[in-house]
Amino acid sequence: MRVLLTGATGLIGSAVARRLRKDHKVVTLGRKADLVDLVTDLADPAAVAGLDLPPSDCLVHCAGVIDEDFKADPMAAYLRATLGADALADVASRSGCRRFVYVSSTHVYGAQVGEIREDVPANPQSHYALAHFCTEQIMRRHAAQVDGSAVMLRPNAVYGLPAHPESFQRWSLIPFSFPCEAKRDGRITLRSSGLQKRNFVSTAAIADMVARCLGGDLATAAGVIHVLGTETESVYDFAQRCRRIAEQDMGRPCAVERPASSLDAPGAQIGADFSLTSRFEQQRPAEELDSFIKRLVQLC
Repeated sequence: MRVLLTGATGLIGSAVARRLRKDHKVVTLGRKADLVDLVTDLADPAAVAGLDLPPSDCLVHCAGVIDEDFKADPMAAYLRATLGADALADVASRSGCRRFVYVSSTHVYGAQVGEIREDVPANPQSHYALAHFCTEQIMRRHAAQVDGSAVMLRPNAVYGLPAHPESFQRWSLIPFSFPCEAKRDGRITLRSSGLQKRNFVSTAAIADMVARCLGGDLATAAGVIHVLGTETESVYDFAQRCRRIAEQDMGRPCAVERPASSLDAPGAQIGADFSLTSRFEQQRPAEELDSFIKRLVQLC
């Protein structure tokens, strides 16, 4: 299959690129001229619309917005997620794409509480979540216009080693900040009780799911698909996991600190009952969580 791939230099997209190149012809699009095949920026929809793309079968969009984009420039972030994504899907359609795969986020559901299935209605509560949902809708619309199909992959807490650490912007997320704090400071500091749960999923698992959506058992699937990792645990338990691995690796103590009195508001739905489920069979990720933490501790 001839695949157009965005975000190939990012955390998820780089893993997707490695996986898809095994079986498909991949053309990468992005802002870094020395690292992609075609240079473009979703913040410039007119330039995206003018791209001369090669004949293609599928668009895999891994360049969704991140929280840091909204902190830096909210208007530019929304532009990329809406008009930029619209121009991308349109020019991809004109190149022949009939299959659209977008890597989104479970944050489109709103609060991460209770059981979240793929048929739970979206209820985005932040600019980040709303932007992802806008992009999802754009991909759905363009797929329908060409009698094609669209898949929205929604992972939760993603982990994996960044392909380009020097430009990685997500060090503040707990899969990355906790291991690095453990090594740098000898302690991991929580800002709340840490009782809220997360499903930790590797970039390798997401890449495998994308591959299944192109030429595997999910090649005809459409709609929302959750990408699940094998570990669902509380933020506090994840911090303890990082502590144990760091102590083993460094040979010195590491502490986990959290507020003596919880910062969580009384009666608030903090997500201690959170679980992410799927009606689709999930494959075990290639990289286990403990292995990732150990490697990151060594690299920090």
